[in-house]
Amino acid sequence: MKWSPPEPHGVVDPGSTVLELEVKGSGDEENALKAVEKGFRKILVKTSDWKVIPWENLVAKLRGRAMIIAEAASVEEAKLALRALELGVDAVALNMPVAEASRAADELKSIEAVLSLREAVVEKVSEAGVGLRACIDACDTMSPGEGMLIGAFSSILVLVEAEVSESGFTKPRPFRVNAGAISQYVLSTKGFSPYISDLRSGDVVLAVSRTGEARPLTICRMKVEKRPLRMVEIGLNGSTGKVFLQDAETIRLVTPEASRSVRDLKPGDRIMAYAPARVGRHFGTPVEGELMLEF
Repeated sequence: MKWSPPEPHGVVDPGSTVLELEVKGSGDEENALKAVEKGFRKILVKTSDWKVIPWENLVAKLRGRAMIIAEAASVEEAKLALRALELGVDAVALNMPVAEASRAADELKSIEAVLSLREAVVEKVSEAGVGLRACIDACDTMSPGEGMLIGAFSSILVLVEAEVSESGFTKPRPFRVNAGAISQYVLSTKGFSPYISDLRSGDVVLAVSRTGEARPLTICRMKVEKRPLRMVEIGLNGSTGKVFLQDAETIRLVTPEASRSVRDLKPGDRIMAYAPARVGRHFGTPVEGELMLEF
């Protein structure tokens, strides 16, 4: 397609006009650059067979200079566009029936979120015998202060740090969260909290930072072994929560400033935790209005 500026009807403000651009080849990407040079700041990109590469090219060339809006015909396409070159396009236009678009918009909101984490107080730490514990190995790495929200009760989840620290005995494995007992919950997208025992390769859970920034991570591998466990009881908002973790120096809980090994925790310590809305759970799915007690 050859690009040419619209015919003026009175006064045209290119800065507030959304320019529709169909990209079928590299020449069309050059048209986008020319449009930006002429003052257009919002470009709706329509693609045909090739999608990811054109989105990535435009993100590389135009990010910060114009709003790139990618047309998407499915949730999967929208997710790809929002992650193009990791940075993503600025917005997506959902080309689908209204009802489907509404459901898709709700799903896309869960790609990234900020959770309200709070400081919970450690009340008791004790041995908990031997049991099955799982390592959740993701397809991406996590940073210091980042991990997964895990708990024996769905009402209070504790931020367990990924294995980002190096010691004289172990190398860091920043893709891994040693998640403890397999009967526990782990926070996933859209408020779901599946049992760790239900997770499989290809499933999605949330990686969460100390300040609450959350992002979805795809699971590459689950690894379950028998190990000695340690129970940590915490208090938050007048309620008590528990988490069962492997009793080893490499398992660390995120604190307000750093992280601390589960073997070094003592009553009075503060760790980061999350208290989801109190609702019932059916196989980890929130159920509004259902009474559920955990103790």
